[in-house]
Amino acid sequence: MATMWMAVLGIALQARIAAPPEGIIDLTGPWRFRTGDTAAFASPALNDAAWTTMIVPGRWSVAGAPAYRGFGWYRLRYTVDSLSREPLGLRLHAVAAAYEVYVDGLRLGGVGALPPRYRARSGIPVVFGLPTLAQLPGEHLIAVRVYSGESSGGLVGRVSLGSLKDLVDEERRRDYSLLATALLLLGIGLYQIFFWLRRPQALEHLYIFLSCLALACFFVSWMPSVRLFLEPAIYWHRPYLAFAATSLAAFGFAFRRIFELDDNRFLAALSVFFLALVPVVVFAPTPGQVLAVGRYLVYPAALVWGVSIVGLAAVQVRRGVTHARPLLWGTLILLATLAHDILADWGIQLVQSSFSWLILFGAVAFVASLAMTTATKFVETETAALYDRLTGLYRREVVLDALTREIRRAARIKQPLAVIMLDVDRFKQINDPLGHQAGDKVLTEVGRRMVDAGRAVDWLGRYGGEEFLAVLAATSKAGAVLAAERLRTAVSALPIATGRTARTVTLSAGIAAFEGAGEWPTTETLIGAADAALYRAKNDGRNCVRD
Repeated sequence: MATMWMAVLGIALQARIAAPPEGIIDLTGPWRFRTGDTAAFASPALNDAAWTTMIVPGRWSVAGAPAYRGFGWYRLRYTVDSLSREPLGLRLHAVAAAYEVYVDGLRLGGVGALPPRYRARSGIPVVFGLPTLAQLPGEHLIAVRVYSGESSGGLVGRVSLGSLKDLVDEERRRDYSLLATALLLLGIGLYQIFFWLRRPQALEHLYIFLSCLALACFFVSWMPSVRLFLEPAIYWHRPYLAFAATSLAAFGFAFRRIFELDDNRFLAALSVFFLALVPVVVFAPTPGQVLAVGRYLVYPAALVWGVSIVGLAAVQVRRGVTHARPLLWGTLILLATLAHDILADWGIQLVQSSFSWLILFGAVAFVASLAMTTATKFVETETAALYDRLTGLYRREVVLDALTREIRRAARIKQPLAVIMLDVDRFKQINDPLGHQAGDKVLTEVGRRMVDAGRAVDWLGRYGGEEFLAVLAATSKAGAVLAAERLRTAVSALPIATGRTARTVTLSAGIAAFEGAGEWPTTETLIGAADAALYRAKNDGRNCVRD
């Protein structure tokens, strides 16, 4: 008996509203509850002292009405001390599965549809404006008529009372935050399209774009205003889970491409599993089955996916793959936020909040880290396409393209241009007896010394084998001779280690120049002239420069 009176006193104290209201009051705690359905349950005159006490938020399947399917009524009385200066509002965060709300016997509205045209629509936050009479000083009654044909029902989210403006502004902030996150993710995805158009064979960029697009749609479908807009036509959890599964699948395919894990069948199977879940959540017959697919298939698979990505990224970091490090940290952040939200859905609340802001941070951190990873890999790939891996000089194709451009520029503005063809003397006497590894060491060191001795504006490249080509813009024949002597001296200045011994390596160089007047030379003409000059340098005893 004493316990019952304490509960009644708790309700009265919890629902007492000061005027003007200070912030938003959560009407959590004990409410009156009864199964069944009659219009009299909405009346303030009804004596509900004999009704069951039910804790809100909570499901009635675990709080006194196990496996109950049908109508249930919730009632709570609140007291207004004095006339409020601002209109008051009532917000219901989530009700399973369809409901109507009454205040002082007046119907304010609802979500979903009650029998005989039952339409389950749980998890949609709605703000109702209180009638003027319900804001006058005195005692008032909130009554919520709930129907669930699923495995559980009830007021599963918080109920809040306060300034109508504050309640509406709070919902708008959630809308804006989710929309901003979606636009940010979409922007990152469009950024990936740029990389994909540059390198169509790099499908990881296309996968990331598709994943970002699906993830942006995921957050848009989560917006309270969008959920309410979709309510008459579709249960919002269907696109919500479908976009989540699609995004995770695309990210899995992208990860395999980024780190060339085509033989990793587990990650491929997990991505295919997520894609297979999409038609399941879209065409599941009942909302209860949609929620079950999310709770028992999508969410556990998402945790397995996160742990797998973390493990694979850690392996790549240990192997020295530099662009794997940001992805490792981004995935760890996403995994932590995913675990928090999934555990909350399973009833284990680690951080008390009416809205999960953590997943927004986790998703943005993960996508940003993935974009950083792919951008780093793109730069590395583009760099590898420009430079010879052994010598660090430009590749042959790059230098020839540069020569073509410089010829046109020199002829147009009438300025000189010079080409130097260089060759390592007696390279076969190093490569054949000492082996290719010794020859590679020599070419690597020759390339390094030439870079140190050359100008930043010069194009120095490996032409083929032990031959090198230098393109010197705005340089006369005399200037090219000085530059060639500088390169030759830099290479021969100190012996080069070849493994067991160190040898002095020399260069021969041939020069061809265009002085900026007369007929335009072709690429073949200049290179042919430089090659002929190089041939003369070889015949004159090597380790010299000829033009």
